[in-house]
Amino acid sequence: MQPDDNEPMISGQPQSIIIDPMTGLPQNVIIIQEPSAGPKVVGILVIIWGVFSILGEVLSIGQTLSMGGVFIVFSILNLGISAGFIVGGAMMTNYQMRGVQISLAMIVVSTIMGLAMFALMPDLLDDLAEEDDLTSEEREELDEFGGLIMGVGAIFTVICNGICGLIIAIPLMISNNGLDKSSLFS
Repeated sequence: MQPDDNEPMISGQPQSIIIDPMTGLPQNVIIIQEPSAGPKVVGILVIIWGVFSILGEVLSIGQTLSMGGVFIVFSILNLGISAGFIVGGAMMTNYQMRGVQISLAMIVVSTIMGLAMFALMPDLLDDLAEEDDLTSEEREELDEFGGLIMGVGAIFTVICNGICGLIIAIPLMISNNGLDKSSLFS
């Protein structure tokens, strides 16, 4: 006897399908979806950002060395942050939750460093004024607009890094993100 085309076969035996009246779906059906491509896409973008950041630091190494002191320290820290972005992005492309956490941590450290640079700006402007022998009028203008520049720069830094943090957090907001349960904190 040949089975009907409408009945599924399991190991050569025809099986009947029982439809659940509540859902309209066959009973005991497991639906498996492919994980979202969101973590891969965001991970690739984070890797690209890290590579561009390293290239930017390498291209400006001459200027950084000529400015000396605190700029060299910040440049080295920026290289470390960029490497962290690359590592985090690579982990995200492998669907690891730690990659998202590392990348978000790099955003936080980057924001803190940016705000620290704006906090150091008055001292840097004083050094600049002394080196260039500015007149008293020029110095007053520099002091007057220095506060405005620092305030706008700090706000811009926080807003831009906040937007970047939201972009990095997109894999956490996707319902079927496919991220594993790895964590930096447990």
